[in-house]
Amino acid sequence: MPVPSIFSARDEARVDPRNLLSSIGEVVYSWDIQSDALQWGPNAADVLGPIPAAAMSRGLGFAGLVEPGSGRSRYDAVFSSGGQDQGEGVIYRTRYAAELAGRRMWVEDAGRWFAGTDGRPACARGMLRLERQVRPDELLGQTGELGDRSALLDRLSSALSEHLPAERNVVVLIAAIDELARLNDDFGHEATDEIIGVVQERLRSVTRRRDHLVRYSGNRFAILLTGCPQNQVEAAARRFSKAVAQSAIETARGIALVRLRVGAAIAPDLSNHAGTLLSAAENALSGAKAGASDAVVIARRQESRVRSDQDSGFDVSALAALNERRIELALQPIVRATTREIAFHEALLRVSFGREGAFFATAELIPMLERRGLVRLFDHRVLELAAALLAEDPKLSLSVNVSPRSLSDPEWMDAFLACTSSGRGLAERLIVEITETATIENPTRIARLLGKIKERGARVAIDDFGAGHTSLRHLRAFPIDVLKIDGTFTQNLRRSTDDRFYVRTLIDLARHLGVDTVAEWVDDETQARMLADWGVTYLQGHLVGKAELRRPAPGQGRRAAS
Repeated sequence: MPVPSIFSARDEARVDPRNLLSSIGEVVYSWDIQSDALQWGPNAADVLGPIPAAAMSRGLGFAGLVEPGSGRSRYDAVFSSGGQDQGEGVIYRTRYAAELAGRRMWVEDAGRWFAGTDGRPACARGMLRLERQVRPDELLGQTGELGDRSALLDRLSSALSEHLPAERNVVVLIAAIDELARLNDDFGHEATDEIIGVVQERLRSVTRRRDHLVRYSGNRFAILLTGCPQNQVEAAARRFSKAVAQSAIETARGIALVRLRVGAAIAPDLSNHAGTLLSAAENALSGAKAGASDAVVIARRQESRVRSDQDSGFDVSALAALNERRIELALQPIVRATTREIAFHEALLRVSFGREGAFFATAELIPMLERRGLVRLFDHRVLELAAALLAEDPKLSLSVNVSPRSLSDPEWMDAFLACTSSGRGLAERLIVEITETATIENPTRIARLLGKIKERGARVAIDDFGAGHTSLRHLRAFPIDVLKIDGTFTQNLRRSTDDRFYVRTLIDLARHLGVDTVAEWVDDETQARMLADWGVTYLQGHLVGKAELRRPAPGQGRRAAS
């Protein structure tokens, strides 16, 4: 039996999604891992406070706010999550302490990463939630003195200011004792402390006078090298590793053989921002720990994905895919929450490489198409394929995603009108999905365009709803039939009382507006039962069905033209 509504018509200001998100300390983000570009929901300033611009706009910049040793960074959580992206992303989750506008806070960070064409993480969508402030003594056992990292960042900033204008490189080496947990088990904590002390002295013995050595995070040492040529960084790292491994270390509990793992970042080659450099070196250290050799891992600027987007060859390949009919649809079922009967399917874009079983990842394809101005052509083709499937199967209902650029294009609207007039009752079985962000740019024009879609008989859905872009006042202005609740909130229902409260409120808000709801990213039965009890209309996710390719019969659908 559904729980009683928590929504009152007199509380509209209180239930504005942005206000609600800020009140529970949550903000959503999207992260282009390849370019490191980071984008936040509109309430980021309310939740995070005035943090540095580099931390707001770059993934590694934000990682620089994480207290070392307090937990895995988002980068580490993504790349250690395992699994393969089959189209709906791979879950990651971590918890760490972060320095946010003068507050040291515990943070829960969870979401899904989506693969690029190489199968590796290319982008991520997630949610950050502030839990509580870190108590004064809470990190002492994990990170050493609390001020060490801040002092290190200050020292690094000073070095960058002093040496970069004189065209001298600044190198950050982060070294850690390998297999420290094994040493603890073999020798005990007191002997391990002795080992760390000896390692620090050996590192200091080969540190040049103009360089800087600091121990932080208990088992980590930062070494700042100034004026070190880029081609000498590996040799410098070997010097420190050799000094540590030159002989066994005697302790009260026995003799230990110790080796270092080293990660490095170089300014200005990678960045000239202290937090970004330090985080990059720490992530490189994670790569060194995962490697089989003792070689230093140097953080590199990741440009390959950006260059492929800018290459004119991408345009040629995209148009070739259109003209060679390598654009296909994968249909994912969306079921009724109470009966689990299929209500409709979402039509998801797939672009074939032309070899068996290989498809371009939608997560990185759509942003590239939008930047290159080609998304309208692909949206046209998706609409044509969807109309062909609907005409072929009178029992089928589909939802299609439309880019804001396509929606505002008169040619797309003409194509929509033409496609939906090709078969009787076809429009009534079609749902047009737009993203929540599309509603905030010229809302009057968007409302008018959505009105035309409704007049034809199709339904309208807002996708990824809940990030706080749209106010209740704006929602009332749009002719909406369905709100699709962002999966970043529904995936964490079992763990987070805040997310349970927020999702319940969104469902009640939709009921107040008289629209249906779809819960995205539903992967387990407990999650599904909660949502059904709260009154959600539909479920979408691996629990109820994965996306599968569906091709129209031969001759259905018009051939796309370049």
